[in-house]
Amino acid sequence: MPALAVMESASLLDFLLSLPKPSVELQQAIHAAAGWLARHAIADQHWHPQLRVLQAKAGAGPLWPRFAELNTNRPIFGDRDGELYYDVHQVSFERRQGYAWYTERPAPTLERYQRWRAAFNDAAK
Repeated sequence: MPALAVMESASLLDFLLSLPKPSVELQQAIHAAAGWLARHAIADQHWHPQLRVLQAKAGAGPLWPRFAELNTNRPIFGDRDGELYYDVHQVSFERRQGYAWYTERPAPTLERYQRWRAAFNDAAK
């Protein structure tokens, strides 16, 4: 399933944030990646770990889908039958149980990005 892999993107962004002297092009990529993650965070939703359902919950989040559709950035979910869905609840329960469809993984990356941005801006002055 061709898609943006959000958890893997957060890990790559962590690596880029660790580079001591990123080029201007790399800085632009870092800003763009962090901006994408920030814009696509899901608030007020909770992924229930036992029931494996997405539930409304005030104050919950941020949360991200594991995969986002290319070009539209909509969350997408695949099942063993090869079908793609836009609603995780359409995926078979067995597949919902066996896969991390939603993640909080990018949250610490965005916190690191904020520190990187502040430190990098201070160093550039």
